[in-house]
Amino acid sequence: MNPENKISVSIIIPAFNVSSYIKDCIHSAFAQPHPHLEVICIDNNSTDDTWQKLEQLKQQYPQLIIDKELKPGAPAARNKGLKLSKGEWLQFLDADDLLMPEKIVHQVSMLNETSQVVPFIAASCLKRNLEGKEQKTFLNKEHPFKSLFVTQLGNTCANLWNRNYIERINGWDESLKSSQEADLMFRLLQVKDEVMYDDEPLTIVRERAEGQISQQNHSEKWQRFFHKRIEMLKWLKKYRPEHYMSEKDFYQDALFGILKIMAEKDLKTANRLYKQNLKPYKASSAQTHSTNPYMYIFSFFGFYGAEKIRNLFN
Repeated sequence: MNPENKISVSIIIPAFNVSSYIKDCIHSAFAQPHPHLEVICIDNNSTDDTWQKLEQLKQQYPQLIIDKELKPGAPAARNKGLKLSKGEWLQFLDADDLLMPEKIVHQVSMLNETSQVVPFIAASCLKRNLEGKEQKTFLNKEHPFKSLFVTQLGNTCANLWNRNYIERINGWDESLKSSQEADLMFRLLQVKDEVMYDDEPLTIVRERAEGQISQQNHSEKWQRFFHKRIEMLKWLKKYRPEHYMSEKDFYQDALFGILKIMAEKDLKTANRLYKQNLKPYKASSAQTHSTNPYMYIFSFFGFYGAEKIRNLFN
């Protein structure tokens, strides 16, 4: 472990059509007082004046590194930034999000206070909606695989990533259209399933009126989300069988909850995935996604019938 404050950090920012956001994002990066810091921003085929804004920001911050990546997608831009970077630890920051001034110093201090070596620090954040209201995200600290499965293991911009481990798994998967974050963490946990947890919400994830994948292709996104969890379970069953068997009810309940969300917009697909992957399903006593009346209806009419009745009443 390096002496205190000697750990170097690279902030890597992919940018696509974020002209109205990029200035605040870059300012928040350079507001970090950590002495061993570099900031890299990769324009990813922007059609607005994002690149021009970056050139202006470089005049203000000569140490800012800017470049372009022609292959579309944030994973490709992040990997380009990874190749240009030198930091021992990596802060991936989306161009519409913000770091609070103490974010990097705080997480580096966590690293300095322990001899534990982990693939990443899983951190809470603040999610800010379009009205400016903020809500802190929750971390599940039971087990990293369980936390990841239910998306409670931090996120791309809140976490701090160990460069050595990121390079061992060859960075981000550029072929994925969504669930890239879950895929990255899953592959890191396959190498070492230990993380540090940071409850301080020092990253602000801003909702955008348009342009975010979460607002597009609802069914396709949730199918990729579901299939990634099936992939996780197959791996756990093969390589962590004791954990899989002891937590099987937890994972089954989580899968059922995912399908209920999917069914709100695409019941046909959700029912098909239920039949292929979950039938027959019996809820555990710990499940939280369904009321007792719903499960009573489910026991008589099955998943498709219960969802039809639920949607009818909703």
